[in-house]
Amino acid sequence: MLEALLFVYLFYLGFALSVSIYRQWVKGTLNLLNKVLFAPVLVIFIFLDFLINVLLIFIMGFPPKNTYTISSRFETYRKQNYGWKSSVATLVCEKLLNTVDPTGQHC
Repeated sequence: MLEALLFVYLFYLGFALSVSIYRQWVKGTLNLLNKVLFAPVLVIFIFLDFLINVLLIFIMGFPPKNTYTISSRFETYRKQNYGWKSSVATLVCEKLLNTVDPTGQHC
């Protein structure tokens, strides 16, 4: 149980770091050295995002149409009434994802 919580915590830290890096990359504020150094972090996070999505399929069922990322799936769950899935999505988005996204609107 402790290992699972540690994984979730590390995943959340990785997410926060990746979002910050991604936003800076899109804004064009990273130089070539920054991009080379941060690229492995982004690649690892993209892979982890894929694995978590697969895990969510087993827990929450197949995702709604055209929701390929965790964020897009949770956004869909929040906009439509999916029962307990909507509650989980709202909690995760409002308390975890949106708070570390510089725009404040990750999902």
